[in-house]
Amino acid sequence: MIATQTVAKDFDYPVAIRARDLLHVPSFRLEAHELCTICGEGFGIGYLRTSRNALEMTWEEAELPTKLTEILAKDHRQDREHKHFIELG
Repeated sequence: MIATQTVAKDFDYPVAIRARDLLHVPSFRLEAHELCTICGEGFGIGYLRTSRNALEMTWEEAELPTKLTEILAKDHRQDREHKHFIELG
């Protein structure tokens, strides 16, 4: 589980958080869900606080699930566990 007090204040760029940890992060604004294509673990993609940008996903943000999938696949190639918190920005 991540420590929300030390993380939530300074982030307004996209991150991925394990689905099982999402309930412990009240300031998280969910934009999309993504599953690891190898182990099936779920992640929420979004922002830890309200972004200054428009509320709709931009073209660049639409690429975040692909970026996360690549990071998760790399974890498996290197035989390491997925992180609870993954910076995507």
